[in-house]
Order: sequence, then structure tokens, then C-alpha cells
Amino acid sequence: MRSKTQKTGYPQPEPVLYNKSETATFIHQRSNRFLISLLVMLICFPLYYLGLFGSVEGPLQPAQIGQWLADIGVSRSHILFIFAAVMILSVTWNWVFNLLSLLIGSRLTCNQMDEHGLTCGVAVIRQKIADPKKDRVTSQYICSCGHKRPAAHFHPVKKGAISHTAWIISLAVCLTVLWLS
Repeated sequence: MRSKTQKTGYPQPEPVLYNKSETATFIHQRSNRFLISLLVMLICFPLYYLGLFGSVEGPLQPAQIGQWLADIGVSRSHILFIFAAVMILSVTWNWVFNLLSLLIGSRLTCNQMDEHGLTCGVAVIRQKIADPKKDRVTSQYICSCGHKRPAAHFHPVKKGAISHTAWIISLAVCLTVLWLS
């Protein structure tokens, strides 16, 4: 059976062998940050000398990139459409995913409470059963512990930092294109 401390049917995290906040010393943290800074510089120096930042002549100079895009037929409206689509996609992807997950019955757990006030939390399977009293088909959720419930708990996916960053950058590009038009 299950232990009293386990609250959900999802796997419990394993103990962390290396916890940054407990074992990392000040010098260790500083050296890690220094290495990350070196990696960023390693990436940025070639981009600088290729002209991406605009102060050095090179193939990635913004004016040359703009000319190349104009030569292949990309206009401001194309850029606006692409970044508006990326913005809409990054705002709504988790809504669509959660709706589809709910419709197919995944990401659901049992919400049966035991005598200690803990929920079962085991993943459930949705079954359609005929209700003779109401002359319709209803859903019943069954977990591996044998609980049969008319409802289950849904665990939605939430947007993270990457998705929020993507829609904010896309919005900034869209506003810039509209302002320059």
C-alpha cells in the first residue's frame, strides 16, 4: 500500500546528493558564475567580430541582414505576422495542451480522502458508464487502489520562463515593427 506521507500518485523526488544552497561555498559559487561569464563571452566575441552588434563591418551586420531579407521578399508585414503568430502560440500553448489533456483524460489523479485527511493521488482511468436514472452516459474515475469516484483532480501544465520570455520578446518586436511602419 502507500505510505502516509505520499500525497500524490506522481513519483516522489529522490534525495538530492548535491544541494547548492547547503554545500556550495562562496568561492565555489563565484567560480561557477565566472565560468558562465566566460562561456557567454566565448559566444559573444565571434558574433561581435561577425558584425551582429552593428559596430564592426561583417556579414551579420543588421543592415546587411535587413537587405538580405528584403532581397528574398520578406516585408515588415511578414515579420509582424511571424512574430504575432509566435506570440499567440507562446501565450496559448498550455491552454490547448491542458484542454486536450482534460478531454482525453490524462493528468488526472484520484481525489479519495483517507481517514488521515490525505488524498489517494494515484493516476485514474476514465470510464464511461450508463446512468439509468438520468438516461445518459456519465464518467467514472477508477484508480489502481480500487476507488471509484465521479470526479478526479486535474493537474494543469503552467507556463514557464521560456514561454513568458518568448511572448514578451515577440510583443516587443511586433510593437517595434508597428512603430517603424
